[in-house]
Amino acid sequence: MSDLIRTAPELESACAMCKAEGLLSLDTEFVWKSTYRPQLGLVQFGCRGGVWALDCLKGTDVTALKNLIEDPSVVKILHDARQDLQHLLHHTGALPQNVFDTQCAAAFAGFSAGIGLQKLLFEAIDVGLPKTETCTDWIQRPLSEAQVAYALDDVRYLPALRDALLKRAQELGTATWLTEELKKYDNPLIYADYDPDEVWKRIKTGRIRLDSRGFAILRAVAALREEKAQEWNLPKNWLGDDESLAEMANLGRVVHLRHRLKGGQADVMRVLFQKAIDAALKTPEEEWPDNPRPHYIREVQEAAAHAVEWLREKSETIHVDAAVIANRATVTAYVDNVDDFHNPLANGWRYEVVGREMAELFGVE
Repeated sequence: MSDLIRTAPELESACAMCKAEGLLSLDTEFVWKSTYRPQLGLVQFGCRGGVWALDCLKGTDVTALKNLIEDPSVVKILHDARQDLQHLLHHTGALPQNVFDTQCAAAFAGFSAGIGLQKLLFEAIDVGLPKTETCTDWIQRPLSEAQVAYALDDVRYLPALRDALLKRAQELGTATWLTEELKKYDNPLIYADYDPDEVWKRIKTGRIRLDSRGFAILRAVAALREEKAQEWNLPKNWLGDDESLAEMANLGRVVHLRHRLKGGQADVMRVLFQKAIDAALKTPEEEWPDNPRPHYIREVQEAAAHAVEWLREKSETIHVDAAVIANRATVTAYVDNVDDFHNPLANGWRYEVVGREMAELFGVE
């Protein structure tokens, strides 16, 4: 069987080997330049018995791979899993079960949160990967043997890396917490597309400060941009960058639209943006949204600053990187309201190990 798979029978044979082993290493190579979603070039996968790359441009029936990704008896091993699993969902329709994210696990094994695969492989199992094909256009054909081999290296060592990380977590006493943390990848909601009516909360408004009226407009124009970007299959910022949307929200009209549209699409978007603005302004004030980034009183901000420092010190004693436990925003929200069960620090292993003590020391009543 060739390392580069182009047919359904080849895919089924490789997936059968992974199924028998109960392991599936996964990664993707893609190009994301001029489309709403990335264009997948390869899906690399394998187990201890072999590694393969599926050519995504051949239109191969991917049912065997979908079934394997969804099989709860098979451990899926990825590094920084969420993005790859989102891409695979759109390509195969698979909602994953039983995921082991080596980047997540690293934070429970004495490494820093967010560590890259290349560095983690070297530090954890003394494997060095080359950087020879970092500029490859993964949708250009044909691919060279060197390019395919480079891509396969990203999954070749994942089973051994998982073994090493689990061993270290067990030695550090963090394995139970890691197991609980990895369950989040079984939740299909984390792979869903953003709700157009919610994307406004992610807009960077920069120097512009908005009131509820402005946020109502921002919600409308951000939703429009998301919907049209999907319809036209273009990067959403091509239709208007965040600063343009913030200016519309502040002024209540379209002034300068920074975009990368061609032909008459820019004129269409100006008209549609203005219609969205007008509709938002007709919305009753009681339906205008609040600022998604709450402002806290000085007492809460001071308590949060102390809590963040305490968390940093605490993380060293429990051998889990503080960045994976909670960020400053989560800590601030928690000390402001320790009874908010939706806060990650108020439930699960985080509460037992960190949250309960943090509430007693820094909770503001």
